[in-house]
Amino acid sequence: MAADIEAAVAAHRDGRLDEAEAGYRAVLQGDPDNLRARYNLGLLLVRRRDFDQALPLLAEAVETAPPDFPAWTGYVQGLTAAGRFDDAERELRARGSGPQAEALEVKLRQAWAMDLHRRSEAAAAEAQLRRVCELRPDDPEAYADLGVAQLREVKPQAALASFDKALQMAPGLVGVLVNRGSALKALGRLGEAEAAYREGLAGAPGHPAAARNLNVLLIEQGRFEEALALADEGLKAGESPADLLLARGIALHSLGRFEDALGCFQAILPTGALRYEALTRVALAQTKLRRPQEALQTLGQAIAEDPTNPLAYYRRAFMHLLLKDFETGWKDYEKRLDVEEFLAGAGVITPEVRRKLTTDATPEQLAGKRVLLVAEQGIGDQVMFASVIPDLLAVASHVTCACDARLVRLFSSSFPSVEFLPVPGSSANVGDYDVVLAMGSLGRIWRNRLEDFPATPFLRPRAQVREAWAARLGPRPENLRIGLSWKGGSPRTGTVRRSLGLEQFAPVISLPGCQFVSLQYGEVEADVAAANAALGADVRVFPAAEIDDFEELAALVQSLDLVVSVQTALVHLCGAVGQECLTLVPHDPEWRYTLSGPSMPWYGSVRIFRQPEPGAWEPIIAEIADLLRGRLAA
Repeated sequence: MAADIEAAVAAHRDGRLDEAEAGYRAVLQGDPDNLRARYNLGLLLVRRRDFDQALPLLAEAVETAPPDFPAWTGYVQGLTAAGRFDDAERELRARGSGPQAEALEVKLRQAWAMDLHRRSEAAAAEAQLRRVCELRPDDPEAYADLGVAQLREVKPQAALASFDKALQMAPGLVGVLVNRGSALKALGRLGEAEAAYREGLAGAPGHPAAARNLNVLLIEQGRFEEALALADEGLKAGESPADLLLARGIALHSLGRFEDALGCFQAILPTGALRYEALTRVALAQTKLRRPQEALQTLGQAIAEDPTNPLAYYRRAFMHLLLKDFETGWKDYEKRLDVEEFLAGAGVITPEVRRKLTTDATPEQLAGKRVLLVAEQGIGDQVMFASVIPDLLAVASHVTCACDARLVRLFSSSFPSVEFLPVPGSSANVGDYDVVLAMGSLGRIWRNRLEDFPATPFLRPRAQVREAWAARLGPRPENLRIGLSWKGGSPRTGTVRRSLGLEQFAPVISLPGCQFVSLQYGEVEADVAAANAALGADVRVFPAAEIDDFEELAALVQSLDLVVSVQTALVHLCGAVGQECLTLVPHDPEWRYTLSGPSMPWYGSVRIFRQPEPGAWEPIIAEIADLLRGRLAA
């Protein structure tokens, strides 16, 4: 019998698990109380993740083992591997002490934290990792893990402190430097974030995460040529070709060089590395090249590669919505709430909110319920999806909406029965509500067909605000009073492709007897003064602080005869208040504007003028000027 168990142990040690299992079972058949065979078989079955058989064997071993045979260590390991963390903790406290128990507790806490993170319980995960740091106060990796958990919990200041502690103990840890850069970036300390990424690259040239994060940072700042040069330098040095091709493609995409970007992303596919992300990027480039059917096929390939990854579903949503296939598109659109990149920009979706979010609600399920609506996207999207609030009000007993602080006054005036909470500035207790719903999910519930869009005005500023702006603008001009906006988006959302210079509006601004008013966001006094001087015009401009609040902006918009604007939040506001808006849309429009046609489903007062080819603003500016000249003549 002794020889049999030694043979089984040797097979176990060598990884011949079938042979080892058969040997242990043979020993137990002849000697059912053999502690060593029972314990080792339990460990082997844990390795095979057959916990239903393994854990009873290990529990029995614990009960029968003598003091000099610490069978409880294997039982704790088995409970941890099975995800029975509370049981493992109880067993450890009841039986363990000393260095061995401490090491087991560290592994337990780390596994527990990983599981909690998968279940989006970030605060609980952080608590487990704090305990690891207490057990291993001199371990830089413990603080590095804690910092990552704090980043996921959107606590960048705490994360930065954890990363700094790790680096004090072990300077130069590249992964920690990269994560430190991400914490600094989240705090808006972009120069320091860039320095951290560059330090990581200096310590490990070609480090994929450092190169990728630095590339993203440069692109978000509109430094596309620098991002392209960074990728090209790495490729010349022969470093991480897949990562650098991806970075190069993203830079080219941001520069509007979509064919070149497509070539970069396609070059990644044969390497096998980053294939999933490359496929989703190929689809984005195909979309920008107005090849949506190809993009749909490509995203289908990505989904086949990894059906559990939400990113391709989310990007596929844009294809369907662009093509006005709303019912299919909204289903995929719900996947945005599982995409970390999306959530990182949706600060209102805290871990607590995320746990209670409903993504499959129907009108019937919302009937009579207290609903918390959270506006998780940009201000233009918040205006757009607010068009569905009347549908929600028709069924819910009470609605509270957390939205951009700049919208609270206008939304409150338009929907007096809704309680609006400014973000940032306040928060709601999700426990006070029956349902928590993301505002972007309203489309799936009530806008599945083209005929579901009423396209009627739904926002209205207060009369006294409108009257104040009418008085401030003064007597009507001889002909038309026209609002202008010429810049849209940010570097991340394609401001280069969506924007033009105010001087390019010269054919419009030169219309006789008209008065022009800047509706452009930001500090644009210098731009307007330069255009006025160059064109001999008198475009009026108001301080940004006076029109940042959207009730003020809406009242100003309603005091005009019409608006001429590029693709930006102002278009949504015009549509929402029913003001005519002649909208200049790039050759590759955002999904909200759909792929073709002179209108968008959401609004009846918005008319779209589309670039005939990339970068061609002159033809549509001329078309708008001709339209207005005809109106003046009439």
